[in-house]
Amino acid sequence: MYDEAISLFEHVIRRNRPVREILFADYAFLNQPLATFYGVKKEIKSTGPVELVEGAGAFQRGGLLRLGAILTATSAPLRTSPVKRGDWVLRRILGTPVPPPPADAGKLPADDKDFGALSLRERLEAHKRNASCAGCHTRIDPLGFPLEHYDSTGRWRELYADGKPIDDSGVLSDHTQIAGIPGLLDYLKGKDDQLRRTLATKLIGYALGRTVQASDQLLIDRMVATGGDATFSDLAAEIVTSRQFRTHAGRGDAPAVPVVKTAALKPPNGAFAR
Repeated sequence: MYDEAISLFEHVIRRNRPVREILFADYAFLNQPLATFYGVKKEIKSTGPVELVEGAGAFQRGGLLRLGAILTATSAPLRTSPVKRGDWVLRRILGTPVPPPPADAGKLPADDKDFGALSLRERLEAHKRNASCAGCHTRIDPLGFPLEHYDSTGRWRELYADGKPIDDSGVLSDHTQIAGIPGLLDYLKGKDDQLRRTLATKLIGYALGRTVQASDQLLIDRMVATGGDATFSDLAAEIVTSRQFRTHAGRGDAPAVPVVKTAALKPPNGAFAR
């Protein structure tokens, strides 16, 4: 799963593909063991390194949201978590995090076998009756439930373990209906500018090594304006030619990085080992 995720990003960057393919790619990187684990019934040659497999949407793979690594990391230990998955989409994809839960919010059991006769959706509906929880969950849950067909380790399923059918629909507070992963991807396509703004903000924060500030908004706007076909090269060029990257704030044309004597920098043993 790690190689699958890394290979997706490497492909988008090294092949100079549009950055939108991070989310909407119709290809995946699999080898035979991973394909078998996912239940993918397609001929895969490699038993070792993952290989590019086209047409991944036909077998429910492709793009960031259908990566096993993401789906596993946003699950509870023994069940899926629409809350964790929806919160991840809000924070990492849309850049609109919700406040942390109140101290008395409570937690659902880590195993859905402990839900009694209730389904996961019914348990969350009961949880939302707490007024202090409802405001955030009406934003989070509709973005997490569309991923319910993927189990806690990222495998596609048609039924829950108890044989009940999976309801992967979500309804936002503005009554927008999101039906499964196709509906979630269509919803995110309608937020294209917001997605590019989130990516630009994260890239700038990483490149500059600091919190993004109000003075960075013009740079963000320029990166967003590169459009939906922009590549990582396009976005990187905007950053490295910016005043923020080339100079210290408030110091004119001063070098961005102070000169140091490399002889004084002695890495610990194995520091450069991969």
